[in-house]
Amino acid sequence: MELAVKDIAELVELDRKRIELELKRSYLQLNKNDEDSVNALSKSLAEVNSSIKDRASKIEKVGINFCLVCQEKISDINSKLSTFSISDQVDALTAKEGEVYELLKERGTLLKKNFEERENLAKLLILISQVTAADTKYRLTEVVKRGGVRETIILEGCGSAITGKLAALFGRTGIAASVSKDGKLLTGHATETTEIPFVIANKKVWVAAGSAHRLTDNLSNIDKLSPQLQWKNAQRQIMVFSETEEAEFVDLQRKYLELLREQDEILKEFKEEEKLAIKVS
Repeated sequence: MELAVKDIAELVELDRKRIELELKRSYLQLNKNDEDSVNALSKSLAEVNSSIKDRASKIEKVGINFCLVCQEKISDINSKLSTFSISDQVDALTAKEGEVYELLKERGTLLKKNFEERENLAKLLILISQVTAADTKYRLTEVVKRGGVRETIILEGCGSAITGKLAALFGRTGIAASVSKDGKLLTGHATETTEIPFVIANKKVWVAAGSAHRLTDNLSNIDKLSPQLQWKNAQRQIMVFSETEEAEFVDLQRKYLELLREQDEILKEFKEEEKLAIKVS
């Protein structure tokens, strides 16, 4: 059994759902709208909290110190918000102004970023858990919690597979970092590790800046060829092709498959990341 990227990413999704349910329930309770709806939300919230507890326990057992990017800031905001009543928070969301609203807005921005990059956060936490030097592991986790590299970190206990991906994954989650040739984590993005995001089939993928132009051309060619192939395929279902038409159809298929193979090659490194997992004993 394995704990995969999606399993860790789902904890971020569950936590977001928990916050949404709590706010919805609080709003209904304050306005005394519908007791049945409040009870339904309470039931859903209990189920989500149970799932969070179960998932968090599994993650902890495999040695992953789960945290969000900018966890320190989020915790600080939560502490400040705790001094205000739920009524104050609901009113602030309605008015969209004031100190409480600004705190909620700032927390929302941080949580949204974590949600959007939850898979990259999961990959990052898996890599950090594989670091063999306890001090390095602790300091890398602190980078995640703080949302930035505050001091140079010697990457002791990190193999090449880890150091090769750290800067990129930090960058994707909004943390400026680079790895020096002598194995140190530094603040600031290195030009050679710059990546470009693309959305393919509703999924965000990342490629090295040097491969971005190639992927752009590949996607453009697929977009041009796909409608032609679909049209030919539709025609082929209702009529018998001549030898020339069949040859054209086969040629379109060949070109399309070649483009898909090229795309797989460009995204090979990213797709390997998707397989990151930790065995559960």
